[in-house]
Amino acid sequence: MSQLWRSSSEFCAIRSLTMVSLAQHMVSLSHSCSTASSALAAFYTRKFAEKFPDIKPPLLQLLISFWQNKSEQVRMAARSLFHCAASRAIPRPLRAENNISLNSKTEEKLLEDVQYEKEDSEMVAWLESFERQDWISCVWGTSQDAMTSHIVVAAALAVWYPSLVKPTLAKLCIHPLLKLVMAMNEKYSSTAAEILAEGMESTWSVIIHSEIPHLISDIFFQIEHNSATSVEIRESLVGILLPSLAMADVPSFLHVIERQIWSTASDSPVHIVSLMTLVRVTRGSPRNLAPYLDKVVNFILQTMDPGNLAMRRNCLQNSMATLKEVVRVFPMVALNDSSTRLAVGDAIGDINKAIIRVYEMQSMTKIKILDASGPPGLPTLLGGASETTPNTAISVLSFSPDGEGLVAFSEHGLMIRWWSLGSMWWEKLSRNLVPVQCTKLIFVPPWEGFSPTSTRSSVMASVMGNGKHFSQVI
Repeated sequence: MSQLWRSSSEFCAIRSLTMVSLAQHMVSLSHSCSTASSALAAFYTRKFAEKFPDIKPPLLQLLISFWQNKSEQVRMAARSLFHCAASRAIPRPLRAENNISLNSKTEEKLLEDVQYEKEDSEMVAWLESFERQDWISCVWGTSQDAMTSHIVVAAALAVWYPSLVKPTLAKLCIHPLLKLVMAMNEKYSSTAAEILAEGMESTWSVIIHSEIPHLISDIFFQIEHNSATSVEIRESLVGILLPSLAMADVPSFLHVIERQIWSTASDSPVHIVSLMTLVRVTRGSPRNLAPYLDKVVNFILQTMDPGNLAMRRNCLQNSMATLKEVVRVFPMVALNDSSTRLAVGDAIGDINKAIIRVYEMQSMTKIKILDASGPPGLPTLLGGASETTPNTAISVLSFSPDGEGLVAFSEHGLMIRWWSLGSMWWEKLSRNLVPVQCTKLIFVPPWEGFSPTSTRSSVMASVMGNGKHFSQVI
């Protein structure tokens, strides 16, 4: 038995996986044996290798094949063992090696180029290997499974252990990984989608930024036309991958979902998926979404358009939930108490061009544009503006209790403005959208710890904290 531990990575993987998943299953069955079961799981995940350093590390490809197993205990065990063994079990063609001694910069550059070319060819050969592996028989797989598992292992290592693998690995495995995601493979596509989402910000977005719009469109196409997609794959695409793509490229995501309004059926599930994704982006990456609040609100209102009853019936509940989440996270978006009026201020931009848009929630139409631009001489008064920090145009909006008045606070200049939104009957008929000047303008004197020059990032900090920290100002 000890010889098998020392000679077979496949045996180590299967035996460790069996023992750890069994231990976790025992924990779920009986609380009385949880201590012993936890100790057993800990032994096979970490202590075994520390006590017997000459044993073979578990085969990562084999562990990957169990990441989507139907048993939760097996899935958890496979993932735990993968991460515990990764540093010892990285395949040789992928492992980073820093053992080159060089005498001059020119020689170093030439040798590096040769080395990278050789390393790339080795990694590509490993990724594309169709050779039937011994471990395949353990999972009743095929040679295609062997190559697929290589791709997933390489991508996982590039995301979680970039310092341990060769620097070009991410570029070499990203496109095979994308193909695997969209192949709707029952065994590996969900895992590939998870890894793609996990490393989107840190690893993949720089490499595939130009392809993100196409990926988003492909996911919506699958939602619209591929009803045979399994629940697991659909959840991975919609719940994990799509939000990460949206956060990586907000303008492209908004462009795609706006296009879906006109190109798909009113009762299509893609509209609800779009709204659900907007909620996730609002919570997960408000800073990226802040410059596009007007587009976000326009899309939400379109899904509730009374002129499209089918879409309104299909989306109303999700649309209102999404809108309220946007209002909760962004202080510069306000809904009055009776939910009949909505105001959206420019969060980030040129203070001299800032406006506030007011919408009527029954007709879902824009009824007023309020001029929130800085008064003459404002830049001179401020001075010392930071070039690296985005200017916050409107910090907070709040309606009066009757919904007929709107207060706006701008920390860029410490200004409070008041507008009366009541309109004469002839103004209501004309729907005049000429920017309206405020009724009152008040400059707030700076106080300790709060001034135009010391708090330019405070609103975005509050947005990142998902709190309306300035509501007490109004």
